Amino acid sequence: MTIRWYAGLAASATVLVAGLAATPASAAPEPSAADTAKLAAGTLKDPETGKNRTYPAGQGEDVPVVLGVTNVGEAAVDGLVLQVRVLNDLDLTTKYENCWYAVDSNQETAWCEFAADLAPGASLAVTGAGISTSPDARAENISSIVYQWMSKQRADALGGIQALADQWSGQGTKAVRGTAEALPLAAPAGELGGIGGPIGFAGVRLVTPPTGEPTATPSPSTTPSATPSVAPTAAPSASAGAGGEGGGLPVTGAGTATVAGVGGVLLLLGGAGFLIARRRRTRFVA
Repeated sequence: MTIRWYAGLAASATVLVAGLAATPASAAPEPSAADTAKLAAGTLKDPETGKNRTYPAGQGEDVPVVLGVTNVGEAAVDGLVLQVRVLNDLDLTTKYENCWYAVDSNQETAWCEFAADLAPGASLAVTGAGISTSPDARAENISSIVYQWMSKQRADALGGIQALADQWSGQGTKAVRGTAEALPLAAPAGELGGIGGPIGFAGVRLVTPPTGEPTATPSPSTTPSATPSVAPTAAPSASAGAGGEGGGLPVTGAGTATVAGVGGVLLLLGGAGFLIARRRRTRFVA
């Protein structure tokens, strides 16, 4: 039993040592932790809420994020270095010549160097930093941009930005230097806000177009009139009482008597004419 227990412990220790040896260099502590420069990362504040601004962007669009730094120390800082990290549907699409770029799985990292002096209490910032959303980006795959600042002196002590970028490259890969015109560093357009240290976070909000067909607005229905309309009564035809189809009502009144009288006269005249004609015919035959 004792031998088996020691053998199991030795095997576990071997596995633990192998796991530590395989840990990527990017898991090491942040290199800016021992920087003698007193730098505070920050992004623009929303003037209405006073909180750090969240930057909107559509699918496949550049993110107008502002990554700033303030010298909160008492000594000027000669030269600055910025590290930017993005994940998933955020990409570093523009590669600047003053930056080195590394890719490790779903994470992209940039290390950029600036020959700028930062006086005590002063602030500087980059805008955009070449960050874009993927053309098919989804809101659940958009996270905050992580960034940190350090002095160039500290970065040089750690081997320079190329060596730092290589530490964030995936296994078997190396960092690549950008070729686009250098990323500029300038005074920010407003007040910066952050968490008080060299590491900062900038929120991104994905703006997506509305989906589906727009709902049609129903046309207002016609309200029936409360008063029923009265159909005009048709005037009876003069021939209705003469035996037409449908058996109309008999015609009465003064007009009726006149018509009857005229009819009687015509009837008498017709009878007399018939008798005269018969007599003439009889005489002719005799």
